[in-house]
Amino acid sequence: LRRDLDRAIATPTDRSTVSHAPTAASRDVNPAQARAIIEAILLTATEPVTPGRLVDLLAGYNGRDIREAIDALNAQYEAAGHGIEIVELAGGYQLASRQEHGPWLRKYHKTSRQVRLTPAGLEVLAIVAFKQPVTRVEIDNIRGVSSASVLQTLMELNMVRLAGRSEGIGKPMLFGTTREFLVHFGLRGLGELPKPKELAELLAEGQQPTAARQLASELGELQKQAEEESDDERS
Repeated sequence: LRRDLDRAIATPTDRSTVSHAPTAASRDVNPAQARAIIEAILLTATEPVTPGRLVDLLAGYNGRDIREAIDALNAQYEAAGHGIEIVELAGGYQLASRQEHGPWLRKYHKTSRQVRLTPAGLEVLAIVAFKQPVTRVEIDNIRGVSSASVLQTLMELNMVRLAGRSEGIGKPMLFGTTREFLVHFGLRGLGELPKPKELAELLAEGQQPTAARQLASELGELQKQAEEESDDERS
C-alpha cells in the first residue's frame, strides 16, 4: 500500500518524466502468452476481432504490439506448414484457412458461401455499396424499378443496414452496408471496392439502369473471386 501511495503522490518533476506508454512491467502476460491468448480468442470468435478489442483485453499492449503478435503467429504457421493463417477482414483479424486449400475445403463442405444473392440483390447491394449512404428513392431511380422488397431481404441477410436519415424533404431513411457485407466479399474495408471508370459518365448521361447493371457485375465478379480464393471463413 505504501508503495502505491508513493507512486500516486508524485512531485512535478516526477510527473514530467513519467511515460504513459505501455511497458513490459505493466503487462499482465509476456509476449509468448499474449500470442497464445490472441490465437485462442481468434479461434473461438465468430466474427473478426478488432485490434482495439485485443488491446482492451491485453493490459500493457498497444496496437503495434498486437500487429507484431499477429505477424509472429502467421510466421509460425507458415514455417510449420500449417493450413491456417490470420487475415485482416472488416477492420479486424480472423483465423481462416489458407487460400490454396480452398478447393479441398469446398469438396469437403460441398458448398461455397451460405449466402447466394440473386441478380436483383446484387444490383441493389452494389448501388448501396458504391453510393452509400443512399435513400431508397435514389436506388429506385438508378434501377428504374422498386427496390423495397429487395432491400428488406438484404437487411434480413445482414448485408444492408439503416444508416440514419437524409436531410432532404421528408427525411427519408438512408441505407449503408454492414460488416457482414465486408466479410462476405472478403474485403478489409470499403476502400477495396472496385471503382468502375465509366460509372460517373453513365450516371452523368442519365444511363442509370446501365450503371446499375455494371455495378452489379463488378460486385458479382468480386463475390466470385472471394468464393474461388477462400472457403467460407465463418465455417
